[in-house]
Amino acid sequence: MRSTYAIAFATFMLATPAMSQVIIQTPNGDAARHEERAQRDRWEARQERQEADRRAAMGDYRGAAEADREARRDWRDARRQEHRAQEDSGSSVIIGR
Repeated sequence: MRSTYAIAFATFMLATPAMSQVIIQTPNGDAARHEERAQRDRWEARQERQEADRRAAMGDYRGAAEADREARRDWRDARRQEHRAQEDSGSSVIIGR
């Protein structure tokens, strides 16, 4: 039984190089810039959310709603920047299949 597993494993190891791919990725400065912007947007969203909580605690519900809208806008901007960073970092060349 062990010899069967050993033979199957050896066969798999011999076939592995035939299935491999070469992937070359080039660094892209835009991806880092977009990620930095996303981090800044997330920080601003957290600040706006805290402001909304403070205003609601003081009874300023209109101001709290405005701060909450700002926070949601910042989170949406952060997600957009993350997607842009992922798209920009995807510059790769795949050789072989």
